[in-house]
Order: sequence, then C-alpha cells, then structure tokens
Amino acid sequence: SVESSATTLESAITEEASPVTHTPLHRRQIDVQGYLRSDGLWEVEGTLLDTKGYEANLPDRGCLIIGDALHDMTLTLVVDDRLVIREIRAAMRATPYQDCHGAAPRYDLLVGMKIRSGWINDVKETLGRQHACTHLTELLPVLATAAFQTLQGYRLEFQTGFADSPANRKRMANTCYGYRDGGRADTLVWNTATD
Repeated sequence: SVESSATTLESAITEEASPVTHTPLHRRQIDVQGYLRSDGLWEVEGTLLDTKGYEANLPDRGCLIIGDALHDMTLTLVVDDRLVIREIRAAMRATPYQDCHGAAPRYDLLVGMKIRSGWINDVKETLGRQHACTHLTELLPVLATAAFQTLQGYRLEFQTGFADSPANRKRMANTCYGYRDGGRADTLVWNTATD
C-alpha cells in the first residue's frame, strides 16, 4: 500500500538523519609493494600494522598509548619467474610479547616452495601453528596474490604477445568472473567472440 511505502521511506530517511556512531577500537593497515630486482628476481613486501583506539595494558610491554603499534611487521618474499620462493625475510618491529620474534626464522622453511593454487595449505603444515606467527602467516596469501600481480602486470605491459598468448589464456581462463568464458577479457584479449 501507499501508506506502508511512505512509512518505510520515512524510516529510511530517519535512519540516515541519525546515523549510528562508531568508536574506533582496532585498526589494521596492510601495505604491499611489488618490485622487479636488478638480479632478475621479483620481490614482494607486505607490512602489517595494528593499532588500538584506546590505551592497552600489555603484560609484556606495559601501556600502549592510542596509536602505538601492537603489531608492526614486514614479510618479504623473493620469487623467480616460476613463483618459486628463493628468499624470505621477516621483520617484527612491534609484537605484544617479547618472544614473538622467535617465530621469524621459521619462515625460512618456505624457501623452495612454489606459489600455486592451494599452496597455503602446504605452508601452514610446514610452519605449524605453534611455531609460526599468525599475522605473518596471514600476510602470505596477500603476498602470493601480489607476486602474481607483479609478474603478470609486468608481462602484460612489457612482453609483446604475452596477453593474448595461448599460455596466458590457459593460465587465466575461468580464474575469476572477469576472465570467465564469454566475458570481456575472453572476447577482447583472446578474441573469442563469435558472430
């Protein structure tokens, strides 16, 4: 009915006029950069920064004032053209407990692993939960995607014929909505449009 529609509209307008307030409690910032190195390898670096919107008393660090880093850590992967990890570096500048840094060397076990579909399961099995850092491990899928994007983007832009090559189509076809059969990438990049 017209009356119920008007009431619903009025409720929606009232809700917009008096928005719910938000009290900042936790902020996580992740920044990822991808690089081509002068030695021909590729490097991706992810930094994770956690802060609180209130003073937090930590048993091993004392009082954190608002904005102090609860976690401030960087994980760097160096990969080759096949996405095999050649080097890994973990830096933990701020952690809630003084012994958290002991997890950083564990990531060396990932050297030689290839980033591929399902690799994160192998990573978690290799690292073990009690020997690794939850937050560094959380960066790994983000870094894997960034490594792929770094290599793929470079190849698309600077390697003639790469974009529409059969190898690229095989690698990318149906990996997401944008690369689905019959989608715009399929018709624009691989010219599979039918008349």
